[in-house]
Amino acid sequence: MSEEKKAPQNFGTALTKVNDTFMPMIIAQLEKNSIQMSPYAKECVLHAISAINTVLDKAGLNWKSAELDKSTVSDILVKIACFQLNAAASPREVYFQLRNVKTANKDERGKDIWKKQVEMGIEGDGNDAILARFGRGVERVCQIWKVREGDTFVYPKYKGLDMTPPEWEPSGTGKLSKIVYPVIMSGHDGKSYVEFY
Repeated sequence: MSEEKKAPQNFGTALTKVNDTFMPMIIAQLEKNSIQMSPYAKECVLHAISAINTVLDKAGLNWKSAELDKSTVSDILVKIACFQLNAAASPREVYFQLRNVKTANKDERGKDIWKKQVEMGIEGDGNDAILARFGRGVERVCQIWKVREGDTFVYPKYKGLDMTPPEWEPSGTGKLSKIVYPVIMSGHDGKSYVEFY
């Protein structure tokens, strides 16, 4: 029983040390650019560190592993803080994965040295969150269109400044081929209009 209680405490302590290493570094980098980190941005960074830790655990690695290239982690965490992407949101806004990357170094036999590098990807709700927070003139992001290979999809047509909107008829079959974001924008004349991304 006492061994079971010690394991989570060790895990918490190790993750706390990682948080204590990265959080001041991220805050300092943002402050250098005159950006104050909001409490929500700090929460997003903590969730990101936890999610990255889960990815490392699944790969049999930890933050101190020699085969882990840590060079991209602080850059990823700065992006997380700036975009305020939450790895703990449901559905997810951001995900992390490991990629094998060849380094510029060679081993003593002259062979390439490969390392594991953390990579970040933004998912559907993350794109919506970024657009809602930072999109200029955005009134509302409408329900996305998940266009599949078997669907009928007609691209928009342009004649000068006039646009004929795209058309979509879902079939429900085939692989996902594109995501269309209908976005209601505020016009300079006070009238709303729709853009499709």
